[in-house]
Amino acid sequence: MSPAPCCAAHPDVPAEGICGRCGGFFCPGCATWVLGAVYCAACAALPEVNYLEAFRQKLWGRRDTWAWFLGLGGLVTLAPGLTLLASGDALAGAFLLACSAVGVGSFFGQRWARAGLLALPVGLGVVGLALQEPLLVVPAPFFLGLGASVHQDPRHKLFHRVPVPDGVLLRLWNRHENNPLALVGLQLGLYGVFFPLFAPVALGLGLTALRRVNPEARPPIGRRGQALAATGLGAGAMLLWVWLWPRFTVLLGELLATG
Repeated sequence: MSPAPCCAAHPDVPAEGICGRCGGFFCPGCATWVLGAVYCAACAALPEVNYLEAFRQKLWGRRDTWAWFLGLGGLVTLAPGLTLLASGDALAGAFLLACSAVGVGSFFGQRWARAGLLALPVGLGVVGLALQEPLLVVPAPFFLGLGASVHQDPRHKLFHRVPVPDGVLLRLWNRHENNPLALVGLQLGLYGVFFPLFAPVALGLGLTALRRVNPEARPPIGRRGQALAATGLGAGAMLLWVWLWPRFTVLLGELLATG
């Protein structure tokens, strides 16, 4: 009778299962669940296995587009705010300076600036109601909606080191990391309908992305539908231009002749 297998990391502890990646035995203390599958501790720590955590760390504290936009807006509103304040318009000047502070604070990842994205438009609306000034009240809901959108944006949260649920992080990973050639090919396929030079590029990207699709890989490679669409659009646009080009050149020649 063969002895019971033991954990690869702890030879004196009986094994409980087999790692789905390396095939090694692991004990209960080494069993690690990652995205619905169980691995040994060594494999679970690999970036290609725990790809969502690797993606989180890649974006953690890294400025996003909104950070740059808000930072630039903060610099732009600084001078007008100081000018209005110096000219005696204290309310408008103070509001612009507050906008500048929130923008610059957002650029540098300050947590209070995230709250300022919501507080500023609320304050604008309250002041507008108090002064009975429609020019302040009317834009307040728009700026509140924009501020709430930025506040809840998962990419912006990661920049501010705010935890993001795995489900939200997975959608963000799918958008930015999962077989990006398929998305680029689809976009170029749409352009290829109007500009013939894009069509063969879209076809090539679509075929390449389609060959890469592997849902069982770690990380999984998807977007099969977009890859098929890119391939179809690229091929269709090429056929369309093959049919249209002779007619287009004839029409162009006639226009030049009559001109």
